[in-house]
Amino acid sequence: MLLAQENSPPAGGAQFGQIVVALLMFLLVFIPLAIFVLRTRAGKRTLVGRLADWSGELSGLPRWAALPMFVAFLSGMSALIGVYWDVPIHMELGRDEGPLANPSHYPIYFGLMGIFASGVLSAALAKGKLPKRTFKLGPHWRVPMGSVQMMLTGLVGIAGFPLDDVWHRLFGQDVTEWGPTHVLMIGGGVGVVIGLQLLLAEARQAGATGPLVRLLGPVLAGAWMMGASAFLMEFDLGVPQFPMLAQVVLVGLIGSWTLVCGRLSWGPGGALIVVAVLLVSRAVFSIIPLVADLHVASLLPYAAEAVVIEVVALLVRGPLFPVVAGLASGTLGLLGEWAFSQWLMPDPWPAADLGLFLAFGAAASVGGALIGVWQYQRIEDVAAGSRLERAFGARHAAGLVGALGVVALMAAVAAPLAPPPGLTADVRLTEAAAGQEISNPHGGGTPRWVDATVTISRPDLADDAVWLTGFAWQGGDFYSAPLEKLGPGVYRTAEPLPVFGQWKAGIRLHVANRMMALAPIYAPADPAANAKVITAESGKRDFVSEISFLQRERKTDTPLVLWTVAYVAVGLIFAGMWAAFAWLYAAAAAGDAARRRQTAS
Repeated sequence: MLLAQENSPPAGGAQFGQIVVALLMFLLVFIPLAIFVLRTRAGKRTLVGRLADWSGELSGLPRWAALPMFVAFLSGMSALIGVYWDVPIHMELGRDEGPLANPSHYPIYFGLMGIFASGVLSAALAKGKLPKRTFKLGPHWRVPMGSVQMMLTGLVGIAGFPLDDVWHRLFGQDVTEWGPTHVLMIGGGVGVVIGLQLLLAEARQAGATGPLVRLLGPVLAGAWMMGASAFLMEFDLGVPQFPMLAQVVLVGLIGSWTLVCGRLSWGPGGALIVVAVLLVSRAVFSIIPLVADLHVASLLPYAAEAVVIEVVALLVRGPLFPVVAGLASGTLGLLGEWAFSQWLMPDPWPAADLGLFLAFGAAASVGGALIGVWQYQRIEDVAAGSRLERAFGARHAAGLVGALGVVALMAAVAAPLAPPPGLTADVRLTEAAAGQEISNPHGGGTPRWVDATVTISRPDLADDAVWLTGFAWQGGDFYSAPLEKLGPGVYRTAEPLPVFGQWKAGIRLHVANRMMALAPIYAPADPAANAKVITAESGKRDFVSEISFLQRERKTDTPLVLWTVAYVAVGLIFAGMWAAFAWLYAAAAAGDAARRRQTAS
């Protein structure tokens, strides 16, 4: 059973002692790594170098690909195991006493350091036969483009940790997976897979062959699906803080991108291999939450999209393939995922909004398919290593259109809207005969459970709701259940709500496209966050923006200009990571047009 302090934990940055310990852990990893790099580049034999040679002989990959891929795999799994452990902890127990007080942070931290280290290993081991296009790190030191991509994404992930602490000090803690610095950590961590895909292509150019090398094509596409799907975890657990339309767009984008790339890499059955990698990995990620009696993230399996793309690939060839595959996946495939959502999702996709979801999902799927084809074509260009006949624009236009399209879609659907003025809920509370089981009791207080009858001032909004739920979290568990309709605008909670201790409870209302509101019922005083108690009593409650309740730790006195600068800075880092992905792939695929094969002694 997980236990937490009953007092209000700090709501700002980490204590100085924890920062020192985190720095020592960083040095524990990178001092030996730096010594290895210096010895290797000086031409001295090392144990790691011998291990790289042995792994290369075993796998058929060059030494600069074989061992780094294995290290990246272990590190990525470690980081994602930590993430799938960490998010339900915060949903059930709230914020922690500091970054080192939460056990799930250790596999994340060491995993991100390992991801960066895998890129450094690849660069240090880059001797012998190298790709035709390399990146110059220093005199007599050229490295594969994939190594650079791995280092860059790993660096972004690691940078997220200190930036997260700075963010907490300036703006308060943000208990959401999509917090800006959290996006850096997750995006930087899972983005290593894109570097691995490029590194594999460069290894093929350098002569890597064999069944494992071929299988790695769809397996790495599956690993990218596995990593990118981590951004959907709040939806998978049932406490999303962003509109459901964002989930639909991401499912369409991730599915078509990875499935198209995997299908083209392997041939018939490639999309199914991609899905298999996702399902196996998610089973692994569920082990610790199950053992710890935490909520386990469900998932949409992408199975319908995979089948659709497999069929389209048999029927359509050439430039039309990504468009047809994206449209089919975004309509027929997402219809299948809608059906799966009724069974697997805590918040199923409502049938009333299916037309809207399919419109946005199809657009996202076309964009994802265009990106997937672009990535596959660049991978094959790199692997072939020959002079490119097509003009630059012809090679990259479709991928650029797809990328800009999905960015525009996410910008249109991701940010929640506040409720309209005057939207209220008349809440009548009655004592419940019994409560619910609490998996990890925390926060103390005399148990009190209530049923709520709610009259909403705008019945039309309630009738059109994407979800309308009774909700409680951070008291040792979390609950979310749809309200039962009693009459026009009148609803009743289906399950009793806890209104004691550290619980935060309310009525959540989400209306398409982006309006997300919450009528608070109960929350304790939180001195560390300067938040006052919300007493559980009958009466009229204003619907407020969800973020003001779910993220009570956010500071309200920070100047707007500081918020703007911080968001722009984090956005530029994230955008820079994706720009580097595009440039490195394009540069690596230039082949004979730029330089002859580089061979390092």
